[in-house]
Amino acid sequence: MRVCPKCGAEYEDIVNICSDCDAELVSKEELDRVEIKYSDWEEVFSSPQHYEAEMVKTNLESAGIEAVVFDKKDSSFPLGGELGEIKVYVPKDKVEEALLIIGKIESQTGDEEDNE
Repeated sequence: MRVCPKCGAEYEDIVNICSDCDAELVSKEELDRVEIKYSDWEEVFSSPQHYEAEMVKTNLESAGIEAVVFDKKDSSFPLGGELGEIKVYVPKDKVEEALLIIGKIESQTGDEEDNE
């Protein structure tokens, strides 16, 4: 059995692409591994803009913190949120450090906006 990681639709093994999402299908086992891996991670940032979440992720990774970006459409990650909201997650033991970095990013962004 193959599953769409975006919408959760199930397909026979001979199908490779979801007919609704055009996403590449994965095995049920692979999807389960992803859900287990990220089940103990916590949200540290959210935005309606994908580029902002990617920027935060890049900054966290450059500081040595593993981070992932998920949006509401990505049902391979079973956490809720507002429709269209893009979120950044980190392992629970890195939340405090990640929030400090994000706070610095936000304060620098605010300073740049004030100077315009």
